[in-house]
Amino acid sequence: MLLSYKEIAVILILLSCSLSCVLLARKKPKSKSSRTSVLWKLAILNISFFSAGLIALVYFLPQPPLNFLSWIVYDLLITYVLCIELPAYFIISSFDDKFVNSLEGLRKELIEMPFSFKNHLQALKDKRDDSISLLKGESLEKLLDDFISFSEKIGNYNEKVWALTLSETSALIDDVAKRSKHPFPKLIDILALSGLSLLLAQFLKLFG
Repeated sequence: MLLSYKEIAVILILLSCSLSCVLLARKKPKSKSSRTSVLWKLAILNISFFSAGLIALVYFLPQPPLNFLSWIVYDLLITYVLCIELPAYFIISSFDDKFVNSLEGLRKELIEMPFSFKNHLQALKDKRDDSISLLKGESLEKLLDDFISFSEKIGNYNEKVWALTLSETSALIDDVAKRSKHPFPKLIDILALSGLSLLLAQFLKLFG
């Protein structure tokens, strides 16, 4: 029994989807920060929904080639926004809010350290330990470790190192609070600079 072109198309879509998901899962990109470590999972979700959209187009929306191509672009854009952009925005925003709160706790202990060195050094160590996963990949991580280690070694804190650590902590709080929550901020710059977003809009207007 011969397969129809629709059935062949669906089989190819499912095979491509499965292969892409398996390859992405096996060779998932290593992220230096847990902030973006979940993006590969969202990419798999995006591929799955994009493939489901293609199958729906093949079965339910018979279109001329150019119209069909425009629907594929719509499918790509819609699944990207729903499966990657929006979930990633909320995940990254939540991560950054948690990170800022953690950094503010570290800064509080640093500010109060001159008034009670031993108590606040121990509190600083505890909060550092609680923030290890958040600090991963940040330059403050090593600086904070060095400050704590040096302070324990001399039984006091060095004012210059203390001031540097406090300054870096404050700078990181400001940076985290202001940085883009978009999963791919460089993509926005590329689209804006190259005019691709305008060309895409014109394409969809012409063939949609």
